[in-house]
Amino acid sequence: MAKNTAVQPERKWKVRPFSMVILFALGLALCSQTSTAQSQSSFEQKRALKASSLLNLELLNSDLYTVDEEVINDGFLNHYTVRSRFGVFQVNSTLEVKRLLHEIKAISAMKQIETQDTAVDSVVQSGKNTVDAVSNLVTDPGKTLEGAAAGVNNLFNRATQVVGKRKTTGVEDSKVEQFIGKSKSKGDIATKFGVSVYSRNAVLQAELNRLAWADYLGGIGVGLAQSAIPGVGGLLLSTSGTARILNEVINNTPASELWVRNKNKLEAMRIDSDTVQLFLNNPSFSPAYQTVLVEAMQSMNGVANRGLFIKISLQANTAEMARTMTEIAAMLAGYHKNVQPLQSVAPFGRFLYGKTKKNIAVLAFPADHILWSYTVADAATWLSEPVQGQAKPAGKQLWIFGDFSKTAEAGLKKLGWELHANSQARLLPEAKK
Repeated sequence: MAKNTAVQPERKWKVRPFSMVILFALGLALCSQTSTAQSQSSFEQKRALKASSLLNLELLNSDLYTVDEEVINDGFLNHYTVRSRFGVFQVNSTLEVKRLLHEIKAISAMKQIETQDTAVDSVVQSGKNTVDAVSNLVTDPGKTLEGAAAGVNNLFNRATQVVGKRKTTGVEDSKVEQFIGKSKSKGDIATKFGVSVYSRNAVLQAELNRLAWADYLGGIGVGLAQSAIPGVGGLLLSTSGTARILNEVINNTPASELWVRNKNKLEAMRIDSDTVQLFLNNPSFSPAYQTVLVEAMQSMNGVANRGLFIKISLQANTAEMARTMTEIAAMLAGYHKNVQPLQSVAPFGRFLYGKTKKNIAVLAFPADHILWSYTVADAATWLSEPVQGQAKPAGKQLWIFGDFSKTAEAGLKKLGWELHANSQARLLPEAKK
């Protein structure tokens, strides 16, 4: 298919815009009172950018998709529209669009793997009882598992203890699919293609499920589901160097087991067990994001108040907010490890910031491009005065993944901020296998 050929979408996956939520939350978090004397006309408004200036040509050149040249920046994040053979996708952030483009390549490769005939042949060879058993597990799991309990009592009890006390989220398989082992096949295949088994891309999930059922039934071998897709766009978090390693672990560990591991790690950090339960059962957090956040916290051993990450995360009521909070935790953990140790983290509204031993305030945020908006100008007064009785910081640092407009850079520096643009390589250098 030619790159500019019009495509009728098979399905549409829209990431619900949450920029207004970020703007509002950041305003609450960072603003004490308005101290900026500028008029509204001097502030920058949202602007149109060009995809060709934001993404490498190797990403833009594909016969599978086109990326609209116009990209809207809202003052923090870039908003992309991607038109592919498999639907129209709207994505908020440069990191997320890179992951999406990799997923589209993975979807195309998956669709080239035929499963129908081999899966049916496998079921026939296994006999009618196999067909009935699998069908019952999907359509009437309660009855089937009740009967199975009599014969495999110990194993079933273990599954009940692990799976029964947690809620599954919308991006993971049902408890039945996890119990019978189909989810393991799905995780293995996701790892082969370098994608996250917990992706919210509905088209990708459909392909993962198709191959996973075929693999579970014996129709294909995971070894056949190899991907020649280059790049690392399928990392669980494009923001995290540790994600290359974590992605494989998370994909190939049952969600119920991740739940138990995360629970044990958080309780070992002396975090209140009720708070832990609320966090682990928050449907906005996939098992993947929960695991990354907990790993980030664990890597900050010795940092005071790290339990605040969990309390703040209870406020997440969308997957986008959960992702942002997870990325902030990963960024601060990266600062602690790769820049200089943090002494503590502290709350301010709905966000957290780090504090060094030299009383430097460190704010990390996964922004693409910051404009000098009213919100940013007002927020820039943050910590200029003591907060809740705390001493005025000796310095203020702002670390982001993207960059600043010239006006924003000048305004922030004038108010005493030390700016660190394009900080991903510094905070989260690429992990080596």
